[in-house]
Amino acid sequence: MNTTNQKIKVWDLPTRLFHWSLVLCFAVSWGSVELFDDAMQIHFYAGYTLLTLLIFRVLWGFVGGSTARFSHFWSGVHATKAYARTLLKPRPNDNIGHNPVGGWAVIIMLTLLAAQMITGLFSNNDLLDSGPLAHYISGDLSDTISGIHGTIFNFLITIVGLHIAAVFFYRFYKHSNLIIAMITGYKTLPNTLNTSGLYFVSNFRAILVLAIAAACVAALVIYS
Repeated sequence: MNTTNQKIKVWDLPTRLFHWSLVLCFAVSWGSVELFDDAMQIHFYAGYTLLTLLIFRVLWGFVGGSTARFSHFWSGVHATKAYARTLLKPRPNDNIGHNPVGGWAVIIMLTLLAAQMITGLFSNNDLLDSGPLAHYISGDLSDTISGIHGTIFNFLITIVGLHIAAVFFYRFYKHSNLIIAMITGYKTLPNTLNTSGLYFVSNFRAILVLAIAAACVAALVIYS
């Protein structure tokens, strides 16, 4: 049986742009608080951009290509356990798109990001800066939510660190270069792999979804 490998496109352009835009905005969001004392406006703009990206990704999880859809990588407990038992085997990752464990990591990260964005809308920094919805609640409640906002960010930093560690684990132990795949969109996979369910949609659909996400955030900021 021929088991040679071939390059297969697994990530569409919108998903890849989302991924790297998220990395950039998250870094800016962190740096604007941790590295500078007077960069709250930058922090707000980074937050609004992150919220736009988050809304886009949630919508794209329902209307995007096969590997972008939640139904593709939201695996059940049994499938996740079965895959977890293979983690220590030094063989390449032959999954099209996210593996079951990686899929759950995406769900957790998006959930934490959603909580981070929502709490940020109601937070303040004890000075003159506050989220666009902070004036709808009491100062004490805003202070409490601000603390939760900071705590969630610490969880996100931990998740990001685990994600980076996983990327290196797959690169050097399982011989699967996830970074290149997320840059080019292609993975090297066995040609015996069933790709009949793999499909992509028009980039115009992604532009429309992004416009909807941006309009939602703009309306929230302008009319709050």
